[in-house]
Amino acid sequence: MAAEQENREFELKFSAEPKDLQRFKKAVNAAGKNRRQWPKKTLVSRYFDTDDLRLRALGVSVRLRSNGEKVVQTIKARAGNSGGGLMDRHEWERNVEGNALVLTDLPIAARRAIGAVRDDELGVVMEVHIERQAMTIHRANPLGPDVVIEAVLDKGRIVAAGKEETFAECELELIEGDPNAFFTVASEIHNACPLPMSALTKAGRGYRLLTDEGPRTFRVPKFQLSGAQTIHAALAEIYPVCIANIVENEEACLDGTDPEGVHQMRVSVRRLRTSLKVFGDYLDPARTSWMEDDLKWLGSALGPARDWDVYISEMLASVGGYGVDDAAIGALRKAAEERRNEAYEQVRKTLTSRRYAKMMFHLTAFVAVKGWLAMPVASSDPLLQPIENCAALILSKPHRKLMKQAKNLAEQDMEARHEVRIRLKKLRYAVDFLRGIYAGKATAAYVKSLQSLQDQFGHLNDVAQAMRMTGELTGTGNEENAQDLALAGGLVQGWYARALKETEPELLKNWKRFKKVQPFWLAPSASGGGKETS
Repeated sequence: MAAEQENREFELKFSAEPKDLQRFKKAVNAAGKNRRQWPKKTLVSRYFDTDDLRLRALGVSVRLRSNGEKVVQTIKARAGNSGGGLMDRHEWERNVEGNALVLTDLPIAARRAIGAVRDDELGVVMEVHIERQAMTIHRANPLGPDVVIEAVLDKGRIVAAGKEETFAECELELIEGDPNAFFTVASEIHNACPLPMSALTKAGRGYRLLTDEGPRTFRVPKFQLSGAQTIHAALAEIYPVCIANIVENEEACLDGTDPEGVHQMRVSVRRLRTSLKVFGDYLDPARTSWMEDDLKWLGSALGPARDWDVYISEMLASVGGYGVDDAAIGALRKAAEERRNEAYEQVRKTLTSRRYAKMMFHLTAFVAVKGWLAMPVASSDPLLQPIENCAALILSKPHRKLMKQAKNLAEQDMEARHEVRIRLKKLRYAVDFLRGIYAGKATAAYVKSLQSLQDQFGHLNDVAQAMRMTGELTGTGNEENAQDLALAGGLVQGWYARALKETEPELLKNWKRFKKVQPFWLAPSASGGGKETS
């Protein structure tokens, strides 16, 4: 029996159609100056788990893979979140005899990954049959170790719970060398064949068959940064999680059944854009301006789908049941659903576009090589200072802009208040990133007041959106439903106009209250440097 080997798997995965495989092979051959034939082999993998799929919940896969000559046992566990389609996982392999797992004498890290799962609880839950072609690229690197990359073309089928799914995918795995050199070669290949990134593993496909699940949605966690972290460390924490979340929600967005897919992808896009603004004074625009442009483009493509989801599920729903004509509301809802379908079609075009594929590859590479940090690193680089040194300065900037924009709020019209809402959102995003640096009652009081104010302004925006979107719909009807649409439109706009008037006093009261709350980063007990006194 071969000794157990521990490796760090570092690979890019791309989703593909069978017709894409030849293009990918051609791009790899060009990058590797290869004229050899790609060897072919047939692989059969059996994946193991407990009856209640506890390994899946742990993010661990255990498999036996046979190529007709030998059987290799592989255990994989996530090593880090590198973002996009980059898989960064621990991997333990050993040759075994026969078709049984050998889980004795595992390395401590592998045993810890599996947790309390007993060997006798594991059984085969899926089989994966693969036709694989692979080629190795060797590239000299004058600035470091030479890079060795394995390019893989897979097509096959997954069998689980009596069901079957075919698939095709491509991979680039770093065998030797450093990530910078790896991404130099990978970018040449991707420029010639811009396939979409993928975060879906073969095991993930099998579990989806096994459980009859549709595309899942994934929530991005909130970030609690510490004052001792450098800005560089904070970005290294924020970026991979948000970029991975965008990729993870792609299938749900393309499917369009669950509105949370588009919503969560938009949240991640917004947090990435917020990070560029929050830390903008410390970032080199030459390194990040492309990121802002692409993220703005993606956010704009997702926006209409999210707006129509909210309009149908929340805005129209809140009007129903108060004596509003059901037939008229039904006609309005049908017209809104047609608009939503159009918006989701735009989402699909965006997520399957060449620009999106190149954007996600660029983001993945940017995170993997820490592209926001200049190399060689200078000790004076502002990104290497602790966040607590500059947090107060960062927070004071959007706070001042809000106060200036909201001057004479009571006399402002809807358009001016919309600008106030935008300033308020920017402040809230900055606070969400940095509030963890300042513990205490002053922080809690400020955040509570800010949240209340944002809720009021959010409602103000909902009213404006409801009235605008309803106005768009009332002009879309044909002769048969034009009257119903006009009736429903008038009822809905009247409803929200009333709501706008009723919430006006509460909005102004919350604003006066907020102005009296001392910013927590200026409180006497606040920790962190860069503190402003005015």
